[in-house]
Amino acid sequence: MSVSSPNIVYLAINLPSSIERREHMMSEGQKHGINIQIVEAVSGKTLTPEQKAMYNSRMRESMYINHLSPNEQACVHSHRKALQAILDSQADYGVILEDDAVLEQNFIQGIHYLIDSVNGWECCKLYTEPSKLYPVCPNIPDAPVQPVFPKKIPWGAIAYMYSRKAATEILAHFDNFWLGADTHLAEIMLTHNIPVIGITPNLVTTLYVQNEQSDIDEGGSRYSDKISTKRSALQYLRYRASVGMRAFKKWKMRVRLRWILSVKANAAESK
Repeated sequence: MSVSSPNIVYLAINLPSSIERREHMMSEGQKHGINIQIVEAVSGKTLTPEQKAMYNSRMRESMYINHLSPNEQACVHSHRKALQAILDSQADYGVILEDDAVLEQNFIQGIHYLIDSVNGWECCKLYTEPSKLYPVCPNIPDAPVQPVFPKKIPWGAIAYMYSRKAATEILAHFDNFWLGADTHLAEIMLTHNIPVIGITPNLVTTLYVQNEQSDIDEGGSRYSDKISTKRSALQYLRYRASVGMRAFKKWKMRVRLRWILSVKANAAESK
C-alpha cells in the first residue's frame, strides 16, 4: 500500500429510525467523494444481557449519583461496534463519525495530511470543542491542520480517526465501563498510553449544539447542573480524585506527544 494512498474506512453510527441523519451522512460522503458505511447503532431498548453486564454499576455508584441511562450505555456499545468494524475491514485507518457530523471542505486533504505527514499518533480527534489547545510540535506553514493536544480531550466523540493498532488496543480494554462513550474512550487512551491528538482547525463540525436534538439524552439530564450538588461527601472525594488522576494522565500524554510526534519537512506540499 502506498503511503500517499492510505486504506481508510469511513463509518457513521446511526440508528435505523434516524432516517434524516442517515441521509445527511450519505450526502456528506457524496460531497467529498467517499463511501461512508453505516454502522447500525445499538438501541438502549435492545441491550442484551451480555452488553448490560459490561456496565460497571458499582464503580459508577462510587462517584456519581446517577447511573448511565440505557441510551448512554448503548452509545458506548455503538462505538465499540464501530471500532470492531474497522478491524473487520481491510483498512489501516478508520474514521468513526456520529451521524450529526458535518465534514469541512478540506476534510480529505486534512485526513491524508495527518496520515502521510504526521508521525507518532494512533488516534486523532477530528472535532475539538473550544478549549485551551496545547501545541505538541512546531507549526508547519500552509499545512491544512496543526496537531495539538486539547485540554478537553474527553469531550465529544463526534469524529475520531483511529489506526488499526489503536482500534485493536482500545477494544482490548473496552468491556468494563462506567463512563459515557467519549470519556470512556479517552480514559482508555490516556490510561494505556495510546497516543491521541487533536487538531486545529477542525476537520469536522456538528449539525447541533451540545445536547440539542440528542438521541442519547432526550430528557437533557446528562448535563444538568443539579447532579453534582447531590453527591455524598465520599462520592465527591472519589470523583475529584478521578478528575485529578485524569488531569495527570493528560499531562503525561501531552509531554509524551512532544517526544514522539514528528512532521515531515515537505508537509506543506501534502495533498
